[in-house]
Amino acid sequence: MCFLVKYVLFFANVIFTLAGLTLIGVGSAVLVLASDVLEIVPNALNAIPITVIVLGCVIFVISFFGCCGAIRENRCFLATYSIIMLLLAAGKIYLAVVIFKAMDTIHMKVVEWLTKAFINENMRQPFHAVEIAFRCCGTVGWQSYAGVLPALPPSCCSADAAVCDQSNAFGGCNGVVGDFFATYGEATASVIVVIVAVELVAMLFGFCLCNNITNRKRETV
Repeated sequence: MCFLVKYVLFFANVIFTLAGLTLIGVGSAVLVLASDVLEIVPNALNAIPITVIVLGCVIFVISFFGCCGAIRENRCFLATYSIIMLLLAAGKIYLAVVIFKAMDTIHMKVVEWLTKAFINENMRQPFHAVEIAFRCCGTVGWQSYAGVLPALPPSCCSADAAVCDQSNAFGGCNGVVGDFFATYGEATASVIVVIVAVELVAMLFGFCLCNNITNRKRETV
């Protein structure tokens, strides 16, 4: 039984390590792909991908030590690992609930932020950078620039377009960017829920293995 618990805990932590790397990758991808968008949205939203990266790093490090504790059958490592896992699981449950609650409003808030940025002349260049990154035009399409600029900016069309006009302009940024953040949030929350479920199982196995090691040492005394 102890042998089984030991290796189940080991492989569970291998999964955690991969999950941690996944969160790091997802957070990093958002920072790179949406860096221009993050310049024009509130600081609270800027902190989300950074938080996900930090969370991924913590999971990766703790899971690595969990693997070592399971293989070496170190009681101190296992007890510390199990307690930290319990605390991490509680924190991630809270984070997942916050993200899922925000799903109902995040698309609307992104649209609101983009609209404010579009009408702010000081934010015109960052908004054009958003158009290039997401291949979109204005807030709702080329119509957004009617009466604002004499012609559509090059960012509204493909880079190889000879002329940028209504016929070859991209669609609006509201839908594209809003869907991006909504999908990112849903995917992140789903990954967190899966991690929490496995973490709770790993925590129980960690305490179980620690208890078995203690009992074996008592029997040998």
